[in-house]
Amino acid sequence: MKTKTLLIAAAALAAGVMSSQAQGVYSQNIVGYVNIPVPTGYSMIANPLDLDGTGTNNTVTSVLGTNSLPVGSQVLTWDGTGFNQDSFSIPVHKTVAVWTSPNTPLNPGNGFFVYNPGSPTNITVVGVALVGTNSNPNFTSGGGYSGLASYSPIGGDIQTNLDYSPSVGDQVLSWNNASGAYVQYSYAIPVHKTVAVWTPSNPQISVGQGFFLFTTNTADSWTETVNVQ
Repeated sequence: MKTKTLLIAAAALAAGVMSSQAQGVYSQNIVGYVNIPVPTGYSMIANPLDLDGTGTNNTVTSVLGTNSLPVGSQVLTWDGTGFNQDSFSIPVHKTVAVWTSPNTPLNPGNGFFVYNPGSPTNITVVGVALVGTNSNPNFTSGGGYSGLASYSPIGGDIQTNLDYSPSVGDQVLSWNNASGAYVQYSYAIPVHKTVAVWTPSNPQISVGQGFFLFTTNTADSWTETVNVQ
């Protein structure tokens, strides 16, 4: 396991720390924001920041709000066997759009789909960066497909930078908005070799990007360690 230095959104995060100190509150919490691009159509994204530092109280409303996406947008969350759909629409006899299930959890480490029927936009997520050593709780029980993302607001090689230890047979499915299809990365032992490698290349995961991980490891886990300097 490697440790890393959190550099993402450095200016914003530093501003949050200075604000807390100016009020006489000295906290290890690092508060900031991340802008996540949401193109037209389907994209698989993630919430890289936490609402209150617990990692558990983030919802569709707190993460996506009610002003970032147009009416007709949808959120699709994976439950291990299928997708749960949450729509942004205007109820009958109302004039303001709301999410049909506003309390659907969108916690850090969980990858989910967003459907944007309008023009490309950005979602600005504000919250606490979860740093230190954390275990991702979003694996599907018993293996199979899991909708995942980095638990902290960092990006890079899933194995070297994000600390995931793959098992032979693992697959990462990264959604490509432009083609409307997944890009598949497989972890396997090549013919005449003894060491497993990713093909066609090591998966690169961006800040705020969600993806699917398939594994036959029924006890699979992912623990990330991130240091702040």
